[in-house]
Amino acid sequence: MNLQSKLRFALLAVAIALVPAAIPANAQQLYKGTFTIPFETKWGNTVMEPGQYTITVEQALGQKLVRVHGPAELAMFGTPSGIDPVGGNGQLTFVSINGLYTLKAFNAGATGQSFIFPVPKPKGDHAQLAPVVVGAD
Repeated sequence: MNLQSKLRFALLAVAIALVPAAIPANAQQLYKGTFTIPFETKWGNTVMEPGQYTITVEQALGQKLVRVHGPAELAMFGTPSGIDPVGGNGQLTFVSINGLYTLKAFNAGATGQSFIFPVPKPKGDHAQLAPVVVGAD
């Protein structure tokens, strides 16, 4: 790969990384909840410290964006896994992979929308896929 191709690839990677930050501030908020994470977790490539967080689901530009605010800030696109008309409180589902809890799914409660997130394949003796559920208000 020559230098010009590397520069194009780098610019494309930066542009993709900035897309969630470019979502308009007036995006329609579909869900808002608060939750406390009692352990360190991994959301995509971001490690989130224990603490109190606010989570929102926003509709903008035809996409659903999940934003998390608290000791760490995060915005990511979740893959909708379906719509279930049954309401209730929101839930975050984590799985322990190699000793670190990783976000696997988010159910946005009363909206009936659920989102799934990619998780790495577990390796070795520390691979535990038993889910841990954290409720959101």
